[in-house]
Amino acid sequence: MNIPTKNYEKGEMIHEAGNICRNLYFIKSGLVKHFNYYKGNQFVLRFFEENQFFIATDSFFYNRPAEYSTVALEDTTLHYLLYEDFERLCENHHSFESYARKFASIVAYTAISNLKGLLYMDATARYAKFIKEYGHLQQRISLGDTAGYLGISQVSLSRIRSKK
Repeated sequence: MNIPTKNYEKGEMIHEAGNICRNLYFIKSGLVKHFNYYKGNQFVLRFFEENQFFIATDSFFYNRPAEYSTVALEDTTLHYLLYEDFERLCENHHSFESYARKFASIVAYTAISNLKGLLYMDATARYAKFIKEYGHLQQRISLGDTAGYLGISQVSLSRIRSKK
């Protein structure tokens, strides 16, 4: 099976909300974010870096339009696997199917963890959690994207950062 590779420039859209995601992606190099807009504000759902897989989960597994977009935050090289090839690998290789199940459980756990953070943590605690999870990427993620991930304004983020 041939696994295609595609290069994206910084700011280039990988997948747009409203379209069906037919690919499972693996990041060879670069950084991407999942995001959407609500009432004119951009909310960042997650960041993905080198050696990580990502998909528009709701779209890929349920064959429906994605609710969020994915964009390259820097020049990025991706390998990708078509949904049909993914299914074929799962059917023919038990170890791949096991890995796919683990991947799905990690996606679910991460989504629940992020939701709990938004519901139960104040902005300062969310920032501390962000630093713990993504601190090594801090120089690669803009303040606007950090604020969008935390669900706060850049002004609030600046206040929190100045207290540290």
